[in-house]
Amino acid sequence: MRDSLKLELSDSKTLITHGRTQAARFLGYEVVVLYDDTKQNSRGRAINGIIGLKVPADVVRARCAPYQKGGKPIHRAERLNDDVFSIISGYQLEFRGIAEYYRLAYNLSTRLDRLKWVMEQSLTKTLASKLRISVPKVYRRYQSTIQTEGGPYKVLRVEVKRKGKKPLVAHWGGVSLARRKGAVLNDRSKSAWNTNRTELLQRLLADQCEHCSSREGVQVHHVRSLKDLKRKGRAEKPEWVKQMASRQRKTLVVCQECHTDIHAGRHSKHAQKKRIQDTGEPDEAKVSRPVRRGAVGKVPENG
Repeated sequence: MRDSLKLELSDSKTLITHGRTQAARFLGYEVVVLYDDTKQNSRGRAINGIIGLKVPADVVRARCAPYQKGGKPIHRAERLNDDVFSIISGYQLEFRGIAEYYRLAYNLSTRLDRLKWVMEQSLTKTLASKLRISVPKVYRRYQSTIQTEGGPYKVLRVEVKRKGKKPLVAHWGGVSLARRKGAVLNDRSKSAWNTNRTELLQRLLADQCEHCSSREGVQVHHVRSLKDLKRKGRAEKPEWVKQMASRQRKTLVVCQECHTDIHAGRHSKHAQKKRIQDTGEPDEAKVSRPVRRGAVGKVPENG
């Protein structure tokens, strides 16, 4: 192929691997052929020759690296300006994303136990540094127990009370590391942090749609990446796209009706109506057109 078609092949993608003695890499997983004569059922050897998926050890090391220094967990100094709610929810979102992606791996629990411990140590040290208290006091202040499908879990939990509404709740922990054979992989952005964003907690507490100013059914719309808002070849961008792009935000607090319009890929009629009601101005699409000279009843032609 190199001589005739002038093509260069990637060694990592064209590598021929012996499935029993080595592991092939595919979509971030290690693919192996399982052999274990001690695993037997009524039919004989139960797993010999079956394809298995594993979490690679280097993936765990890479994921632990941002939370460690010199091999030990450290606090995240860049997160100290965030509030407790945002810090806990950010750590939880990042760990859950990794756990859900590797849900098909049979060694999920043994591999991610290490990552979970490192992230939890980093989280508690970050909170301790922010609040100027010791790590044991962080556990005493925020430790709680929640009920999940897998049973009770000890977690770090924080509530932000809202007048007349249910409190906002964030917690660290409670993510099961059990393998799920029928899991659907979710390869959403793995980073939960966006240093250019306004605090999500403050925007949620404002309890107002950032698109139409409604206060009914306020929720959060997420995009995977800001570059997805700038795709070429699209028709006129909806107002919500312009808002997110101009503010450099991957989140937009919207009401239920606007959120439905966004996911349906249409301009929000609800937001347009609210804008007319609030300002008296027509929609952008209904702007006036220039007057053609010489038209009947219009400006006469020169001469």
